[in-house]
Amino acid sequence: MSDLENALSGKKIAILVANGFEESHMTSLHKSLVLTGAEIKIVSPEKGVVNSWHGNGWGHFFPANAHLATSMSHHFDAVVIPGGSRHVNRLISDPQTARFMRGFMEDNKPVALDDEAPKILAEANLLNNRTVIANDDDKDVVEGSGATVLDSDLHVDDMLVTGTVESDAFMEKFAGCILNYEPEAWEAA
Repeated sequence: MSDLENALSGKKIAILVANGFEESHMTSLHKSLVLTGAEIKIVSPEKGVVNSWHGNGWGHFFPANAHLATSMSHHFDAVVIPGGSRHVNRLISDPQTARFMRGFMEDNKPVALDDEAPKILAEANLLNNRTVIANDDDKDVVEGSGATVLDSDLHVDDMLVTGTVESDAFMEKFAGCILNYEPEAWEAA
């Protein structure tokens, strides 16, 4: 990760979470992104604070500094969604999630999905013809949305990174997508 120190300075990254996100996943992502120099906003359907899940119970509260209902994909250069089935199901049930994520996918902006998070895009019909990593519990849903599921720890499909944050390579691949994203080329196509 030392190669990425301040590499994303000036970039705005959204971490999308709802109550019940996996605390260790989000804090690992947040710490890695802070080292890159990126401006990080925790986007959530919850107002004020969002509650994590840690081990077998509720964890710490974290400030949600951007409300999902008023956040737009064009406010950010990239988005990452940590794991945690509780928050993934909560995000799926909120129609604002599909709206927010559709903007990233339609503009081919960098998106990183940890653990159960690909299910969010599958339920929003945003994974057609994509190749992703999905856990066994969500494999049928993800494949049913038109995606191909790989049996691997990490995969990059254009600007879409799927895998697990427990690998340093996850953040390295995500940062690489952010650095290689050229909005002008995408808009001209």
